[in-house]
Amino acid sequence: MKNPMLLLILLALGSPLHAFAQGEAVDVSKITEKYWAGGKESELGVVQNRQYSNEGHVEVDLLGGSVSSDPFFSTTSYGGSIGYHFSNDLSLHAIAWKASTRDSDAYEKLRSEAPAADLYRNAPKAFYGLQANANLLYGKASLFGKLIIYLDLFLLGGAGVTDTETGKNLTPFLGIGQKIRLNRFALLHLDYRIMRYSETVGNSIGDLRERTNTSDAVTLGLGFQF
Repeated sequence: MKNPMLLLILLALGSPLHAFAQGEAVDVSKITEKYWAGGKESELGVVQNRQYSNEGHVEVDLLGGSVSSDPFFSTTSYGGSIGYHFSNDLSLHAIAWKASTRDSDAYEKLRSEAPAADLYRNAPKAFYGLQANANLLYGKASLFGKLIIYLDLFLLGGAGVTDTETGKNLTPFLGIGQKIRLNRFALLHLDYRIMRYSETVGNSIGDLRERTNTSDAVTLGLGFQF
């Protein structure tokens, strides 16, 4: 045969074709073992355990953030929480913050355009309540290819009291949060809550009205587990 490459190909194919013609079984188990971990469930990879366990730990958090409770106030919050983790997936927290308010840009603009306008508003002063966290997702991610960080995504919900200039109001809330574990003891988290309550608002001459308030609260926390 003039073409040596064609001869080599025919020789390479000839052996398995001959085995097939003779009725010999072809064992593919080694190929399965190499590429599919043996093809057996017991040999497949499993979900990794948590690097840092939450169960049985007390968590203390320092909180700071913002609350959009009244369009005529710009409100920031600062406070803290303390909680206990019954398991890796469920925890209960007592939470409280103080509110610091100032006139919002919208209020300043309206007052400049209509000085005689008598606007109804109600400044928040504080919030305190109980919150349950239910962890939904746990995982790890690479930060700039230099550092592995551990993440917890959780739903949160509870109820408390919003203290305002005109009184205290029962406030149920729901939200979502994300924790980033820095090490065994320290963590960062960012939480978002939708809070709803009925309140009394007033103007400068003391006229009062009732309204329903739906607030957005965002808090950034530095936490410690013991």
